[in-house]
Amino acid sequence: MATVQSLKDLGEQMGLKGTQLRDFIKEQQDSEREERNRLREEQDRQRESEEKLCEYQREKDEKDRDLR
Repeated sequence: MATVQSLKDLGEQMGLKGTQLRDFIKEQQDSEREERNRLREEQDRQRESEEKLCEYQREKDEKDRDLR
């Protein structure tokens, strides 16, 4: 995650000033925030899939024990 200062420095190196610089920083922060949210949602889906798989395996194991 880039700091505001590093984004400011980068924007200035690109020749941005004032409103353009501020907009650049905001756009970069928004982009990073969206990426973090996307990753979090992906992790949530993965965790949910793993939990369902574990539940399925538990139920299967219980049924197998009952059949013996």
